[in-house]
Amino acid sequence: MNGYDFGINYTAGLHVLMGLDPYTVPFYRYPLPFAYMMAVLAILPLPAAFVLVGIINVGILIYCFRRGFWLWLLYFPVLHELSAGQNEIFWWFLERKMGRHWRGALFGALITLKPQTALILLPWHLLDWLRYDRRTLAQWLGFTGLLWGLPLLWRPDWIKVWLSGRSGDANWVFSASNTTGLFSLLKLSETLLPLLVIAAGIVYLAGQFQPSKEIAKACALLGSPLGLLYTQMTVMGTAPAWLLVPINLAAVALSLAIGNFVICMAVPVAVIGWQLHRRRQPAMTDTT
Repeated sequence: MNGYDFGINYTAGLHVLMGLDPYTVPFYRYPLPFAYMMAVLAILPLPAAFVLVGIINVGILIYCFRRGFWLWLLYFPVLHELSAGQNEIFWWFLERKMGRHWRGALFGALITLKPQTALILLPWHLLDWLRYDRRTLAQWLGFTGLLWGLPLLWRPDWIKVWLSGRSGDANWVFSASNTTGLFSLLKLSETLLPLLVIAAGIVYLAGQFQPSKEIAKACALLGSPLGLLYTQMTVMGTAPAWLLVPINLAAVALSLAIGNFVICMAVPVAVIGWQLHRRRQPAMTDTT
């Protein structure tokens, strides 16, 4: 893929540096503040920026998994990230550092810059703050308001332009059928839509009330109508690599072969199974 995704976002950042409209960049789909973040990288030549981000991503894996990091290099979302230049590892890392403190609120605000990923990573934390730490919830609202609101001072129409660009994407049913959760069943029959909306809603909401944020993320991945194969980055580390990596690789291979991602539901299901197993055996804590 040769950094295709990274190139789009890099060009949007370059447009910011040049005083141009990042939404004139073909296929740029992120909120405007993200283009300003990419402008920092756009100071460097494109090849250097791409290599730097790859080094940072591998560094994050080493920091999080120590000697076991190399196993996660075989995880399909990581392979995709390193080749195409996606940014899921960054959001995944921020979520790992979230908690009941202002830094968690700040990290949560930044994660909103990728809404389809935020839909999986944030809900459990928001509910946790609502129930136990409303000060952090208020800080998150403040940071998010600043992040999304400040660009309105010099570009009042940016949210409208961003949403209009998103409306040019494929229709909702088609997009949802390409997720790796319950909505992938739409590929079998679109008449399942009403039933899937109900089932996905139950799974999604029930997961957020679990004491385990790992189960919450897996349930959100199952119930989300948004995201593609690389969105399974959100559950990296929620089960051991020896379990999750082979399941992920086999599921991706089979899904691509049959043209339906329904088999990829095996990944979040494996996470839920592993976490329930750990509840019965608390001493088992290794996820590397």
